[in-house]
Amino acid sequence: MSEIVKEIENLRGMIDRIDEKLIESLNERAKVVLKIRDLKAQGELPIFDPKREEEIFEKISAKNKGPLYDDAFRGIYEAILHCMKDLES
Repeated sequence: MSEIVKEIENLRGMIDRIDEKLIESLNERAKVVLKIRDLKAQGELPIFDPKREEEIFEKISAKNKGPLYDDAFRGIYEAILHCMKDLES
């Protein structure tokens, strides 16, 4: 049983490292979003682009190899995009 517990702890450590990478990537994405916001303001362009949002959903669906379903990723990205829109406000 102790070997199983060790393996679980090892796998949890992997999850922790993945979570750290996700946090870093999301913050990096947010910085880019803020740069785009500033450029749009300079060019007097609308902040929200529904066409771009649909392109994002299509790209993630095309790149998804599973095991998560496309609907799961869409939900995750809807939450991410909502947070990014809050930044742009």
